[in-house]
Amino acid sequence: MDRIRIEVSAKANPTEDREKVGRAVANLFPEVRLREEDLGDGSALLRGSSEGLKALECLKSLIGAERIRSAARAILSSSAASGDSLEFHLNKQAAFAGRVSFSQSSGESPLGPISVRVECEDPHGLIEWLTGPAAKGQGPLG
Repeated sequence: MDRIRIEVSAKANPTEDREKVGRAVANLFPEVRLREEDLGDGSALLRGSSEGLKALECLKSLIGAERIRSAARAILSSSAASGDSLEFHLNKQAAFAGRVSFSQSSGESPLGPISVRVECEDPHGLIEWLTGPAAKGQGPLG
């Protein structure tokens, strides 16, 4: 896993505090520095990127601490279907509380998700690094 690039974005709706949305992202991705793009309707898009595994260490730690490795592995594996990237979404409110909760791209939360795209040469290797090796009976050959 030589080349890893992480892109994170979250919309701050007019009813949300932009600082709190930024804190939600920082709780999961403290290495990512966000830029704010005003969308003109009272909302903003917070967006940032980083390179290397260090940007994903907090997410990895939380996945382990919350004992959601199997669920995370399943969700991330389904997001790795296309070539050299992973795309997944995280619940903004859970992230604000310092927790990991995977979500859909839209509709599941009225406030919208934190969207994450990870470009890497070996998505399945990255998933194993993030979630730990699959236990017997849990992998595709299990």
